[in-house]
Amino acid sequence: MVETIQLMRQVAVKAIVTENFKTQVGNEINRNLAQIDAELQQLEFKGKRAIADIEKRSPQPLPLEAQAQIDSIRAQVEAEKLRLFQLKEEMQGQSQALAELPVGSVVTQFTVENPVDVRLGENIFQRLEGGEILVKDGIIQEIRV
Repeated sequence: MVETIQLMRQVAVKAIVTENFKTQVGNEINRNLAQIDAELQQLEFKGKRAIADIEKRSPQPLPLEAQAQIDSIRAQVEAEKLRLFQLKEEMQGQSQALAELPVGSVVTQFTVENPVDVRLGENIFQRLEGGEILVKDGIIQEIRV
């Protein structure tokens, strides 16, 4: 009979907000916003090029099949643009929330998994209760299990 088993539990990595933290996260958000803008421009260009190719290859007036292809491309481009605009809006919201974070506050950055041994007779809920790692500017300040 097995008396011990190793399970995985979630451990939250929390950061103490500093000016350096705000700068680093702000820079990451700005890089993501620039990437989204670049994707939007590229999407627009590719969509126009694909439509122009269809129009160039097709006789005029456009056959129904060619028009259907163009309409499909336009719909795909619009759907992707909508997704990117929503992502951009979300990033801008994160930027605003970051600006409002007071220095010294604590925020959860991400979670990691941590193995934990559980034994017969232990309270599983207490053993699996998530721990925390507290960091300041990337340096571990405290480990709570």
